[in-house]
Amino acid sequence: MNGLLTRRQLVGGLGLSAAGVFAGASPRAFAKPATGIEILGAPNGSTIVLLRLLQSGALEASAPGASFRLWRDTDELRAAIVSGRTSLFTTPTHVPANLANRGMPLKLLAILSMGHLFVVSGDAGIASFKDLAGKELVGFFKNDMPDLVFRSIAKGHGMDPDKDMTITYVRTPMEAAQMLAAGRATTAILSEPPATAAIMMAKKEGRILNRAVSLQEEWKQQHNGLGLPMAGIAVHERLIEESPELLAALGAGLPGARDWVMANKAEAGALAEQKMDVKAHMFASALDHFNVVAEGAASLKPGLVAFYEALLALQPEALAGKLPPDSFYLNL
Repeated sequence: MNGLLTRRQLVGGLGLSAAGVFAGASPRAFAKPATGIEILGAPNGSTIVLLRLLQSGALEASAPGASFRLWRDTDELRAAIVSGRTSLFTTPTHVPANLANRGMPLKLLAILSMGHLFVVSGDAGIASFKDLAGKELVGFFKNDMPDLVFRSIAKGHGMDPDKDMTITYVRTPMEAAQMLAAGRATTAILSEPPATAAIMMAKKEGRILNRAVSLQEEWKQQHNGLGLPMAGIAVHERLIEESPELLAALGAGLPGARDWVMANKAEAGALAEQKMDVKAHMFASALDHFNVVAEGAASLKPGLVAFYEALLALQPEALAGKLPPDSFYLNL
């Protein structure tokens, strides 16, 4: 697939809208709505944007009978892609890059989150990243993306996280949040909404926790203002070729869905509780910290490349050892 420069790859490389170019490619393209498609959602907060778009009915004409479910690990996602059960999913942005570099015909269509990682602490003496020197922290997903982001930032501060602080790893961010809330840890690296959950649970017990460090703000300071494009929407090439009307509907509808989510937090929380297995009030309270956007991947390519390069420097296998090709980045 990567050895030949197909028209689809040229489109992606130029940063053009996949739907826009293929709309006129052939009569067959418009004749095939994505009937009965299963849309997979990563269990992170920004998935609510695509879920809202689906719930609103905006995809009904181009994807009649579409359904939604969460995916929990990359093996499950890979199986769904290979079997043809899904060709549209939300995801941490390194996952489709990894799979594309391993031969899967995937493209990154849009970015939904510009980072949702924080250092949360009950230690009032921690007000900056360098204040973590000599401290004990709880982390999660060792050597995966959240951990690699933290380690890259530490490196940018001239710190070695294996020597200048003590990090104890647990399996999930919610486990770290529960430890923090229960007073069994003082400081933790958390994603959202677990960060909000920890703060809310601790408050009920009379303990005060704060978002002491925003890792996305630290990232921007170290990367010339480029943001941290953590989560987005990926598509299979067959969807681009066979159902350009669905790509067009996504491009037209995602910005509005994002705006609805941010303007209707309680309703978005209720939708998240129904479909994403998270408490409505906690999700609604966390929304302001998700850094939710709805922008084409090609328009944010410089930030994505900086992000991917940082991951490669620490853990090459996170991206199968290389940057994805220019054709990987599409636009809305």
